[in-house]
Amino acid sequence: MKNRRNYYRVLHVQPDAPKEIIRSSYRTMMQRMRMHPDLGGDDNNAAIINEAYATLTNPRHRSVYDESRQSKESTAAYRKSAFRTSVQQDKCAFCRFSYEREEDTPADTLCVNCQSPLFMTRQAPVDECDRRSNPRMPNSQSLSFRTRWPQNEAYSGHADDISLLGMKFITAKDLDLGQVVKIDSQILTAVARVMRSERQGSKWGVGVQFLSLHFVQSQGSFVTARV
Repeated sequence: MKNRRNYYRVLHVQPDAPKEIIRSSYRTMMQRMRMHPDLGGDDNNAAIINEAYATLTNPRHRSVYDESRQSKESTAAYRKSAFRTSVQQDKCAFCRFSYEREEDTPADTLCVNCQSPLFMTRQAPVDECDRRSNPRMPNSQSLSFRTRWPQNEAYSGHADDISLLGMKFITAKDLDLGQVVKIDSQILTAVARVMRSERQGSKWGVGVQFLSLHFVQSQGSFVTARV
């Protein structure tokens, strides 16, 4: 089996979980946590969740998957003990889920628990000759954010200033200084710390500094390099 995903982690269940628990977790993620595309969820994440659910609820497929996973875990454990040189225990900046960070861990790796980016991934610079063919990063866009994990309903906001270091957005939710939030939009997902929160009429202007950042799609250069 070529797929290296841990389906049990994808569905947030234990390897010995019965089908009823797997089905309940799946429904919670797709419906209550609104991960289904029809409810605003990401198509790729939903495809992975469906793939995991289809495998673990089919006894024959699950048996084959478990055998393959155990074989891979044994091989990986041997390789790590014999060859790895630098492994760092770390935690997700948002949900604090523990993970092992190795030298070859991909920069765009997401937390298996809350799907937050674990690292800062910078956009590749655009050559001068390519500037006209690449659209600039829009500074104004809708976003959603969560202040804790798990949180079924996200708060909404509207960004009016985005950079590689952070962003400013307008929201009806008052946030505390130093609070860590998970931000999702059409172009990026990030974990950020609130650096300022100022009342603007009936809403709040919030400035955040990125702790981790992942671009959902490439949109060219940022318009600004400040927050």
